[in-house]
Amino acid sequence: MRLEKATPESQGVHSRAILAFLNKVNQQELELHSFMLLKNGKNIADCWWKPYGPQYRHQLFSLSKSFTSIAIGLAIEEGLLTTDTLIADIFTAEMKELGEKVDGKIKKMTVKNLLTMGTGMTYENWNWDDENYNNILGFLSSHVKNEPGSAFYYNTMGTYMCSAIITRLTGQKLVDYLMPRLFEPLGIDPVWEEDNQGISFGGFGLNIKTEDIAVFGQMLLQKGEYNGRQLVPAAWIEEATSKQISNGDEADNDWAQGYGYQFWRCVPEGVYRADGMYGQYCIVMPEYNCVVAVTSNLDMGKFMKLVWSDLLPALGGEGALPQSDDNSKLIEFESGQTHLKVNENSESYPLFRASYRLSSGIAEEKDFNIKKISFNFENGECLLALYKGENSQPLSVIRFAEKEWVWTTKPFWEAESFYRAVCYGEWNHEEFAACIWHYETPLNTKLKFTFSEERKQLVLQLTAQQEMTLNYVKI
Repeated sequence: MRLEKATPESQGVHSRAILAFLNKVNQQELELHSFMLLKNGKNIADCWWKPYGPQYRHQLFSLSKSFTSIAIGLAIEEGLLTTDTLIADIFTAEMKELGEKVDGKIKKMTVKNLLTMGTGMTYENWNWDDENYNNILGFLSSHVKNEPGSAFYYNTMGTYMCSAIITRLTGQKLVDYLMPRLFEPLGIDPVWEEDNQGISFGGFGLNIKTEDIAVFGQMLLQKGEYNGRQLVPAAWIEEATSKQISNGDEADNDWAQGYGYQFWRCVPEGVYRADGMYGQYCIVMPEYNCVVAVTSNLDMGKFMKLVWSDLLPALGGEGALPQSDDNSKLIEFESGQTHLKVNENSESYPLFRASYRLSSGIAEEKDFNIKKISFNFENGECLLALYKGENSQPLSVIRFAEKEWVWTTKPFWEAESFYRAVCYGEWNHEEFAACIWHYETPLNTKLKFTFSEERKQLVLQLTAQQEMTLNYVKI
């Protein structure tokens, strides 16, 4: 750990308040994966819910955007551009190629418009399926409904264009540009996914550890300084985290308090955050000298309100408090959290092998395009093989064991993926229920296989981020 560990009491915070907050999170069934709380630059509480752990990177989704903002600030400091630079003056070759296809408002669009989600667009022109698709051309050929800078519309392609700007001006991928300037000084070893042109996605795709999120937040709290070095200009931190554009007027809505340069303002005055889908957070509280780092898959609005109502009021103390037995209870809580439950009353695995093909007439599912499923139950184990085609190599072979979780040792699901998983399968009354935690992402997958009489047919119910039911027949 890079961050010094300290008891909450030594930094003026009661352990019982943190413990009560975390217990409430569990009671409300909010799915936290990790939580870290810094006060005065010290780590006063940290917790991981197994299978998540401090050693694993976690997929951040749009929390990535705030790192892209920092890259633009550094490039401005180096004299490569300004917030008023026109994007048309950066992507001159693409503008020439598109010619009259370019909306006139694109020619007015500035780097600041990208940073503030003020592009004037009301849709995003991504194309995930075409390997030859050029995302830069896709953005520049988009229709722009409103004048740039006139209205907020959340646009991840705008952040991608910020990443593309870094690559165009420096010849480096965004992740490589940030390595010596930010990541290495902060001790972060990142993985940043990229598109078919080798451009870091910018608006998403960054994978780092929970402590890395906290260290990033501490650097922000210290106005760009870390370990005695000014890594990012203080003026950029101030500008990027201040309200630059209005995004609503609901007093109690954390997504309507104003938007900076890829940072959200929060309901409590002066608090801001980097924010990713499913609940990936770096929350900076300057008045309290605190940072909260979170990875999760939860109701984001419900969780944020719980932070303000139950945690924030406990963080205002300045002087040290007497040490308390509550700290031992907090440490015990932190070491005992898990999502990996086992049903000791489940039945033993059967002994059989069988393969099933997708029934004719079933519509092809893009998100779960599995044409064939094979089971091999023996010796208290099950090998489940999933195939895209009846005669193809398996897309994935998953091993399950009776009444225990099995950790994968290589990437799960797709060959090019670096996400691994831990798996558990339970047999009860001709049903095989499988749970797969992708512990480097916010996601988990639940599969329930129901076998008909004599196991001639199979119904699969899949729950991931959506639910679907598919029918199979024995081959």
